[in-house]
Amino acid sequence: MKRSSLLVLFLTVFIDLLGFGIVLPLLPYYAREYGATGMVVGMVVGVYSLMQFFFSPLWGRLSDRIGRRPVLLISLTGSAIGYMLFALSESLVALLIARIVSGIAAANIGTAQAYIADSTTPENRAKGMGMIGAAFGLGFIFGPPVGGLLSAWGISLGFHGNLFPGVVASVLSATALTVGFFALAESKSPDLVPRSGLPPQFDPEIWSMIGHRRALAAILGTLFLIILAFASMETTVTLHGRDRFGFTARDLGFFFGAMGVIVALIQGTLIGPLSRTFGEKKLVAAGTLSLLAGLALVPLVYESSLLYGVALLVAIGQGLGYPSLTSLVTRVSPARDLGSILGISSSVGSLARIIGPVAGGLLYDAGGSQAAFYSGAAFVLVAFFLSLTFPRVAPE
Repeated sequence: MKRSSLLVLFLTVFIDLLGFGIVLPLLPYYAREYGATGMVVGMVVGVYSLMQFFFSPLWGRLSDRIGRRPVLLISLTGSAIGYMLFALSESLVALLIARIVSGIAAANIGTAQAYIADSTTPENRAKGMGMIGAAFGLGFIFGPPVGGLLSAWGISLGFHGNLFPGVVASVLSATALTVGFFALAESKSPDLVPRSGLPPQFDPEIWSMIGHRRALAAILGTLFLIILAFASMETTVTLHGRDRFGFTARDLGFFFGAMGVIVALIQGTLIGPLSRTFGEKKLVAAGTLSLLAGLALVPLVYESSLLYGVALLVAIGQGLGYPSLTSLVTRVSPARDLGSILGISSSVGSLARIIGPVAGGLLYDAGGSQAAFYSGAAFVLVAFFLSLTFPRVAPE
C-alpha cells in the first residue's frame, strides 16, 4: 500500500476528528446549562458510545465484505448530519438525538484501524495505529479551543453557544467526506473474505476464537479498563474544572487542547520508535502507570496550573497505551476477520465509554472529585496488573 494512501486516511480522519474535538468538551457544559444532573450529563455523553458499541462491529464486518473505503464514506456522511443536529439543539432531548446520530456514524474507528492494518507490516503496526491516535490528539489540540471560541462568539451575537461549533464541525466532516471520496483508495485485499455474514457480536465463532485466545481476551480487557477510566475523566474533569476552578467553555477548550498536544506528539512521532525499542507490552505497562498517577492526583490539586501538570500524566498514559493495545490486537487476530475483531475491539472501547461517563457523573454527584477520580485510578491499577500477563511480542 502506498504511503500516500495512509496520508490520505490520516487527513480524512483528522478533519473528521477535528469536528469531534470541537464538540466533545462542550457537551457536558451545555447539558449542564440545559438543567442536567451529573448522571444525566454522563448519559448525554455516553449515548454516543452506546451507538458505537452496537455499530462498530457491524461496520467492521461490513468493511470485511465490501471494503474499508465505502464504509468510511458512509460514516463520514452520518457525522456531518449528526454535528448539524447538535448545532440546532436547544434542549437535552435534542442533544441526545444529535449524539445518537453522531455515535452511529463515528463507529468507523475499527474500520480505519483495519485500513491501517491492511496497509502496514507488523513491525510498523503500532506506528500506523498511532496515526489514528495522532489524529485524535490533533483534533483535541485544535478542536476544543476552536469550539470554545466559536461558542463564545455565538453567545456574543445572541445565539445558543452550541450553534457555531456544531455548524463548523458539520462542515469539517463534509470536507473529510469530499477528500475521502476523491483520494482514498481501497486497502482490503479481495482475497480476504469473512467466514460468516453474521454481525460479529452475534457470531459464536468470533467469540469462541476470542475465548480460546487468552492473549486477545487479556488485551481487550485491558483496553476496556483504560478507556473506562479515561472516558470517566473526560466528563468529570469538565465538572471538576467548572466547579473548583470556575472554568468557562473557553477554558475547558484550551485545557483539552493542551492534553491533545501531548497525545499527538506521542502517537504521531514517538510511538513507532518506542514500540520497536521496547515492545508494545512494556509501553502498555508504562502507560497505565502514568494514567494511574494522573487520575490519583487530580483531586489533590487546587491550582489550575497544577491541574495542567497532572493532565500531562493522563495524556502520556493515553498516548502510550491505546495504539500499543490496538497493535497487539492485530498481531493476535486472523487476517480474514481483522475488520470484525477490530470492530469488536472498538465496541469494547465503546462499552467503556458508555459506562465511564455515567458512572463518573454518578460518583461525582455522590462523592465529588475524590470518588470519581480515585475509582478511575483503581480501574487503571487492575489494567496494569492485567497487562503484565500479556505474552511478550518482541520489538522488530
